[in-house]
Amino acid sequence: LAVHRACRQQGKGSILLWRYLQYLRCLPFARRALLMCEDFLVPFYEKCGFQALGPCQVTVGTLAFTEMQHAVRGHAFMRRNSGC
Repeated sequence: LAVHRACRQQGKGSILLWRYLQYLRCLPFARRALLMCEDFLVPFYEKCGFQALGPCQVTVGTLAFTEMQHAVRGHAFMRRNSGC
């Protein structure tokens, strides 16, 4: 997930992430969503219900990442207009 710098702090990333999680809830085989993010994004993903699992083994040059997960269960909900 990436939001252009000019569009940040407007709730767009939260809505995109929420809609993607809703999509995963429609898939019978999906049980969790996993992602890796830079450390400064951990609070954003925690606000959206993700749990930090710890440092990710993947690195890109000097960049280090945190691995996070979100349980995917239940049914998809109607569209909503707010973020997480």
